[in-house]
Amino acid sequence: MNKKFLSAILFGALMVSSTGTFVSCKDYDDDIDNLQGQIDKLATKEDMEAKLAQMQAAIDAAKATAEEALKKAEAGGNADEIADLTKRIEALEKATIDVEALKKELKDAVNEDIDKFRGEMEELIGEVEGLVGKIADLVTSVELVKSYAIDQESGFAPIMLSTAIEQENVFSEGISNKITFTKDAEVQTPGQFLVRVSPTNAVLTPDMISLVNSQGENLDGILEVVKVEKSEVLLSRAANESGLWNVTVQLKNYGDGKAFDAATSNEGKKILFAAQVNNTLSTSETRYVTSSYDLTLGWKEFEGANKLNYFVDTKNVAEINNRFSNTSLSLKEQTATINYNELEWINEAAVKPTEKNTKKGDDRSRKLLYPAVQGQALKIALSSSNDEVVAPTNIRAIYVVLDKQNAVESAPSELNAWNSYTYTGLNTVVEGTSTEITIDSEKAIDDIIGFRVYAVNFDGTLVDPDGKAFYVKIGDKATAWDAVNTTIIPSSDASILVDMTQSAKETIKLSALTKPFSATWTTDKLEALGESPIFNAYFEDAEGHVIYDTNSMLNATLDKVDFSKIAKIYTRPTATKWSMYEDEKTYSGTLTIKNEDGFVLATLNVSMTKELPKELPAGFSFKDKQVIDGVYNCYLIANNWKAEQAVNGTMPIENFINFGDGVQSQYQVVLAESQRNANNALESQTKKGNESIDVQTEFIDNKTEHATVVSYNYGEISSKKDEKGNYIPVVIKAAEIKTVYCCFYKKEVHTWNWATNDQVGTIDGTNYAEKDGKGNYKHELPSTTLVYGSNSEIAYNNFIFGQNAIDGTFSKLLSKPYEESLVIKSAKLVSDATQKEDYFSVSTDLKFTAIKTDLGSNPKENVPSTLTVTCVDSYGHEVVISLKMTVAPRK
Repeated sequence: MNKKFLSAILFGALMVSSTGTFVSCKDYDDDIDNLQGQIDKLATKEDMEAKLAQMQAAIDAAKATAEEALKKAEAGGNADEIADLTKRIEALEKATIDVEALKKELKDAVNEDIDKFRGEMEELIGEVEGLVGKIADLVTSVELVKSYAIDQESGFAPIMLSTAIEQENVFSEGISNKITFTKDAEVQTPGQFLVRVSPTNAVLTPDMISLVNSQGENLDGILEVVKVEKSEVLLSRAANESGLWNVTVQLKNYGDGKAFDAATSNEGKKILFAAQVNNTLSTSETRYVTSSYDLTLGWKEFEGANKLNYFVDTKNVAEINNRFSNTSLSLKEQTATINYNELEWINEAAVKPTEKNTKKGDDRSRKLLYPAVQGQALKIALSSSNDEVVAPTNIRAIYVVLDKQNAVESAPSELNAWNSYTYTGLNTVVEGTSTEITIDSEKAIDDIIGFRVYAVNFDGTLVDPDGKAFYVKIGDKATAWDAVNTTIIPSSDASILVDMTQSAKETIKLSALTKPFSATWTTDKLEALGESPIFNAYFEDAEGHVIYDTNSMLNATLDKVDFSKIAKIYTRPTATKWSMYEDEKTYSGTLTIKNEDGFVLATLNVSMTKELPKELPAGFSFKDKQVIDGVYNCYLIANNWKAEQAVNGTMPIENFINFGDGVQSQYQVVLAESQRNANNALESQTKKGNESIDVQTEFIDNKTEHATVVSYNYGEISSKKDEKGNYIPVVIKAAEIKTVYCCFYKKEVHTWNWATNDQVGTIDGTNYAEKDGKGNYKHELPSTTLVYGSNSEIAYNNFIFGQNAIDGTFSKLLSKPYEESLVIKSAKLVSDATQKEDYFSVSTDLKFTAIKTDLGSNPKENVPSTLTVTCVDSYGHEVVISLKMTVAPRK
């Protein structure tokens, strides 16, 4: 098989889909079944021929779409898009299939060659689909789309057809590709309808489409599909592949109309038709997909257009200058004489203008000139609408020439200058309703040139008696500044307004501009913001001063901005909620700067990518020696220190966490099983960083470890929602620890001893810490040795001291606990050997009373004993104090 058309296709080109996006190897793996299915259907030579035609049509359609997109990109000055589209068009041009040559090879092939052809066709389909997307037999559905004129009954536009009877004319003598109209010759004029196919990147060709009625009868005998084109109607700015196709049909022959009436109506009522797509090749069991039955066909006497309306790129000619009089803005000096009369038809269109069928009109002298860019194509598209391009169905052809008759500026020098420039697309009749012209001469820059557009109806009558002129001023190509990509992360401070958050600053280098006059700033859209920009760009000089922005300074004093001094750029969103922006999505904006003539001086593509924070605010840590070996022993502050009176204990979270750059209240601490719910079941509690841990006394046990998670809550900054439709806050974990709820009298940290003189201080007026001149204490402390049978009137609770390792505030005598936080409930003195109260009983103020005093009970030796004091703290916890004493025999 002749595959020379593939020899220059690079791997990179083959990995570009019809929307210009990268297609991964996995995507191709997923498509193997589909590709094999297509190959299996190529059973005959006819099937292969049909497939070749479909592939060529797919390439042609993709090339046309890319070329149209390139014009728009060039008009907007989008350098990156221009480069991508240029590469794509080059790849598509190299992939042109010589269908006729391949068909001849197929015809001459013998049967045993078919398998070889099928194998090569497999490679060919895969490579072509790599360029243009899936083709032909992947169409799974087709639907009719409402557009333009609406039928009152069906809601869909009727397909209006007509038959033109040609009048004798030549359109036009001296012009390339002239059209000769023969008197009384019959010509069928087209009608159109709009369809949407799925998948949206499938390709339609004229031979795939038929109109059928509900009985399955098609109109192929009287109707032909002459053209299928991708449509941009209904598309938004951000649309990619839409699946929309404009289908043009016309009658094969109208004759006396009887065959048409019989096929399209029944007893005076219109028959409804569906669009049917031949979705597969001949060996498939299921051959078609069909739309709803909503189309009707009508026929009317041909009426030629008698007003010439067109767009130059996206601007209607009604808003573009001509030289109706010497006041025209296209004349540099308004001293020239305009002798030419612009004509319009008085009534219907004719072949030749006369004084009786025309009048003078079309004064656009005070309209602005159209800014045409040297080397960039201008598209002239006829339209039946003033608001958008809607291709007329009664106009056959168009051509463009220089407006020589009005080249009166310093005549003949102006015309000589016009003729010296290089053009493409002039002086050539183009079948259809659009054409393109290009002024490709650098010496034409800053000059003014006039063009005149002519169009002819299908019956040979002129749409306008003498054509319709428009004038352009030629400018140089815009400077395409390098695109800048910025990344914005929601602030860690939820109180900061969204539109006050700025992206990281990016380095940028721009060139100076000559006489900038106006600027436009366009961005992608958010439904809630409508047409408003969804972010703005801010430009700083090397000293960090904002010298330009797209918010408040878009057009203000633009001529005073020296763009060459800009060193940094950053962006700011404009919405009020972060959730309005999709997570990790890149939003695009374009700054376009023009001069006073409307020429684009420069464009800058700026993007803003919303990224969710993935880290904590800087500076988070636990305060030193608060969390040890992953455990936080939380010594809680009682709500009432008086013994047995506390209901709960608290501890401010700020006492053990450094919050760093984060907002204290946005930290959260989740403590497992730290409270009870209404059903008395254990559950977690969550506290903000500016709050306190708060637990009931039952949880303060000095031993139970409660799993604890410290996190930072950035708030509802994500676009993701939960199953109830609520936005999911972004929470980033800082640490996992274990928390033990403790009281200050925990035995591991609060120890007891017989007090020293200094610890006792003054008791009952006696200063035990007082010393004599030799440094000796003047008063001795009570002895811890009790003599058998004698009562002690000393309250020993004055001589027991508690030492607290956590907080010295609690280092007190047992008789003077902090805020009455301890009370003695009981005490006993037991012999170490018997663990019995053998000799003394003890009161709650720790006074000792002899149990026995009788003779014969006196111990024979000193009795080692232990004083055990049982106290209750603020939380009602027992605090047991054990100190050594001795019972001595009575002497």
